[in-house]
Amino acid sequence: MTPLLASESAAPPAASALLRRLRTLPLYRAALDGVPDDVPWPTVPFLTRERLTEAFLAGDLVHPDAVRVHLTPHPGGHWLPEYATVADLQAHAEAAAHALARAGVRPDDHVQVAFGYHRFAGGWLMQGGLEALGAKTIPFGPGETDAALDTLRVLGVRVLVSAPSFAQKLGEAGARVELLIASGEPLSSVAGRRERVEAALGSPERPCTALDCYASSEAGMMALETPARDGLRVLDGWVHLEVIDPETGEPVPDGERGELVVTHVGKQAMPLLRFRTGDLTTLERRADGTYLPRGVFGNVGGMLKVKGVKLFPREVAFWLAGHGLDHAQHTLHVWSHAGTDRLGLQVRGAAADLDTLRTDFQKRFAVRLDDLDVDLMHEGRGVLDRRA
Repeated sequence: MTPLLASESAAPPAASALLRRLRTLPLYRAALDGVPDDVPWPTVPFLTRERLTEAFLAGDLVHPDAVRVHLTPHPGGHWLPEYATVADLQAHAEAAAHALARAGVRPDDHVQVAFGYHRFAGGWLMQGGLEALGAKTIPFGPGETDAALDTLRVLGVRVLVSAPSFAQKLGEAGARVELLIASGEPLSSVAGRRERVEAALGSPERPCTALDCYASSEAGMMALETPARDGLRVLDGWVHLEVIDPETGEPVPDGERGELVVTHVGKQAMPLLRFRTGDLTTLERRADGTYLPRGVFGNVGGMLKVKGVKLFPREVAFWLAGHGLDHAQHTLHVWSHAGTDRLGLQVRGAAADLDTLRTDFQKRFAVRLDDLDVDLMHEGRGVLDRRA
């Protein structure tokens, strides 16, 4: 692994010039009013989904030079537009192409993309980078297992781009590829999942390597693993990432978990400035770039503070999945006894080594379980916080 660097300023390169440019856009005019160009970066206001909604309703998102508009799902069953200029599409494609090349995609590869191309960004997030690299890209879309298998076989597809669950389904149906670029669902952050997917898609004669990719419709591709599998390397020329304490908004030291915040370095249409993604991760600055060493492993929504420790329910769900337990059917129970917090966890599953689970939980989350139960009949109730 490349040596870590000492934590430096959280500011992106040419931050002052970036702020000067963004303050001219309707989206940021009010937020940056009175904010000096040389302000310390951690004091620059955050962008939230709520603010994006306000700007959309006010007509402040559209860009005169935009040539493409993707839609992105929005809380409450709605959607928001995502605008991009020709220069935006080219810059994203070039950054993604470099990342894909580091991941092992070659210009002579046939690459099949199993994400959607209608309404939401989906496969378009991958398409530009693959084409810029020179790969023979098949915009196949999701589903249609039999047809997907036929295309993989007939064209000799070496690289599959897919959600890991669908990739595993294809592998179990007979698909064989050498490289999977996985996105849309957790891969490296769920213990054992990568190995299961690789086993399904590979064979002794032709093993498969599955790599994790982090992307979103708002920001595009942001980070992608390399075959070294020592973390997701950030597309530093496209985005600047930082991690903050979701409670205080203050930056956290490298290696400490928190909420991921993204800034576009040079995007023209609808650029993000310190956009709070809600995703839970850790970040490391190394000599060769910025990395997400554990990928994205949860969401900050519903954060609890138990025994003085921040506990994120979505991260607990990922941990349960890694132990083969039903993460969709679990209950986190918090209560008080004699003025002290108590924490219990009940989950649906077969008989398990409870001592091992307790030990691993405490190691992962730095808090001890006071009660743990694994039951085949458990009906999950989410989070029950019954502290007085």
